[in-house]
Amino acid sequence: MRVDLLIPGLPAKADHFLFGICSLLLLRDGKRTILFDTGPFRVRPVLVEALAAHGLTPEDIDTVFVSHLHWDHIENIDLFRHAQILVPRLEFEYAAAIRPSDWGTPPYAREMLEGMRIELLEDREQEIFPGVRTLPLPGHSVGLQGLVVKAEQGDIVLASDALWSARDAVRGPPDVAFFDPEKGQASLVRALGAGAIYYPGHDRPFTFKDGHVTYLAQYTYHLRFSFQPDGRDIRTMISTEDRPHPSSIPGDI
Repeated sequence: MRVDLLIPGLPAKADHFLFGICSLLLLRDGKRTILFDTGPFRVRPVLVEALAAHGLTPEDIDTVFVSHLHWDHIENIDLFRHAQILVPRLEFEYAAAIRPSDWGTPPYAREMLEGMRIELLEDREQEIFPGVRTLPLPGHSVGLQGLVVKAEQGDIVLASDALWSARDAVRGPPDVAFFDPEKGQASLVRALGAGAIYYPGHDRPFTFKDGHVTYLAQYTYHLRFSFQPDGRDIRTMISTEDRPHPSSIPGDI
């Protein structure tokens, strides 16, 4: 099973919210074409373009694996109404009665899945395709599940938000295990022990050995802020590559 990164997650927060750009992954073995999570609505055009770059359209996706039902992971699910949708049973059942303090699971989660070909995944490890097994990782949400993909270079762990960014691996406590921090900690340890290559929910893929992170991909973001009343934007470039610190450059866009 080959794993390709369609959209890299962004580990960014503002004063009052998360940006919510999660990692979207493509899995293919010549028989199945699987999408791991669908992302927030705001990345829909980027998702379609990323699939096209691999010679695919949304109709070519035959299976969607939904790691959990947070808004930033499911809002493009309607593009794949023809596909088989794999959803953790705990997530699906919980979404019928969301606790008031849960700001991640939207009240429309179940509604978005109505009429779709849903298969509910039990809260246990199971092989769902040859060389691909589920990995229950609760804590960030009630029943988040990741995947472990067998590979020659070492098993690949698609951890979703149980491993929010590489900082979780280095620092120890998971950054956003807000549903159940204790379970989130246990799931972080479990995810890190399940393979050799890690795809976090909101960061680039990496390896982790002897406390050291080695990223396997880089990217650059160009941001613009309409802070000036004269119509001029403030532009900022943020790159993960080894280069001078980001700088703000006022100018027209």
